[in-house]
Amino acid sequence: MAVDEQAVAALVGEVERAWNTHDMHRFAACFAPDADFVNVMGWWWKGRDDIEGKHTLIHETIFRDSTMALECEAIKHVGSGVAVAHVTWSMVGHEAGGPEQTSEPRKGIWSWVIRDRHGRLEIVSSHNTDTKEVPPAHPLADP
Repeated sequence: MAVDEQAVAALVGEVERAWNTHDMHRFAACFAPDADFVNVMGWWWKGRDDIEGKHTLIHETIFRDSTMALECEAIKHVGSGVAVAHVTWSMVGHEAGGPEQTSEPRKGIWSWVIRDRHGRLEIVSSHNTDTKEVPPAHPLADP
């Protein structure tokens, strides 16, 4: 059974709404009870309670005024009821290394392993990273 792509879109929308309302209980409910979350700094949070607690703390500080736009760019079905989704994001209103807010959008990509558990999708593993443009002179730049 393939993961339903409309259900993935709904999950992406729920994560976005939870972030933008700073409701970290709602945010964490999108994750499995035993989920893993690796943030952009490489900090590894284990379990829904840890994910909620750590996000609650950062939403009381550096992300308290942030808003994020999410877009599911790709879904790869990897097994019965299991898929990997790559979700791009753009965030504004966050603190940039100090108490001042940045008006420049911060961008990244989130990789999620998603499973269908009794008809409800949940994120079982999440890895988030900031993205940077490849400089034009870099050998990896597109021609």
